[in-house]
Amino acid sequence: MRRLVKHALAATGISVLTAGAVVTGLTTGSPAQEMTAVAAPLVATSARAQAPSTITAKPDQRFARDTRGTERAPLTTGNSAVVRGKVLLTQRTAIAKEESALEKKKAEAEKKKAEAAKKKAAAEKKAREAEKKAAEKRKREAAARKKAEREKAAARAAAKVKRQGYNLDTTSPKAIARQIMQSRYGWGSKQFNCYNNIIMRESMWKVSADNPTSSAYGIPQALPGSKMASAGPDWRTNPATQIKWGLGYVKSRYGTPCSAWGFKSSHGWY
Repeated sequence: MRRLVKHALAATGISVLTAGAVVTGLTTGSPAQEMTAVAAPLVATSARAQAPSTITAKPDQRFARDTRGTERAPLTTGNSAVVRGKVLLTQRTAIAKEESALEKKKAEAEKKKAEAAKKKAAAEKKAREAEKKAAEKRKREAAARKKAEREKAAARAAAKVKRQGYNLDTTSPKAIARQIMQSRYGWGSKQFNCYNNIIMRESMWKVSADNPTSSAYGIPQALPGSKMASAGPDWRTNPATQIKWGLGYVKSRYGTPCSAWGFKSSHGWY
C-alpha cells in the first residue's frame, strides 16, 4: 500500500515530504480508514491527469519564476559593472601612457631647447672671443705699422740730418751752425764761440747781409756771394746753405773756427 501511495505522489508532482505525512497519517488509523485516505488522493490524481492543459500555475510557482529572474538581474548588472570597470581601467591606462609619452616628449623638447640655447651661447661666446682676438691682432698690427712708420720716418730724418748736418725743423741760424759744427766736424761750444765772434763782426747772422763796397754776401760774407752756390742753389735765402759753405771755408783755410778767429783778430778779416 505504501508503494502505491509513493507512486501516486510521484505522478502528481507532490513532494515526497507531503506524501510521507499522508502515509504517516494513514498508518495511525484502521484499515478501512487507510483505504479511504489512499483512494481520495488517487481520485484527485486521476482528475488532474484528465484536466485540460489550460490549468494555470500556482502562486508559489510564479513566485519561484519571478525570484529566479530577479536573482539573474543582479548577476547581469554586476557583470556589466565589471566590464565597464575593465574598460575604464584600460582607458585610464592608455591615457596615462599617452600623458607619460607627452610629458617625455615635452621634457625631451625642453632638453633639446636648452642644449640648443647652450650651444648658441657657446658659439656666440666663441665668436666674441674670436672677434676680440682679431681686434687685438689688428690693434697690434696697426701699432706695429705705426711704429715701423715712425722708425722709418726717424731713419729718414736721421739720414737727412746726417746728410744736411742739422735738424730741418731748426730755423735759428745759430742753432743750425751749432748742429752742423757738431755733426760734420765734431766741434763743440768752444769752437762755436770762436765762430760766433767772427760772424757777429761780419754779418750778425743775417742771411741777406750785403757789403756794398766789396760785394761780400750772406752770413759768412762770401766774396763774391756766388761762391756759395757750390753748397746749394738756394744760397741767397737759405741760412743752412750759407753756414755750410762758411764752415767749409774755415776748415779748409784755418783748420778750426778758433784759428780763423785768431787770424781775424790780428788782421781784421779772415
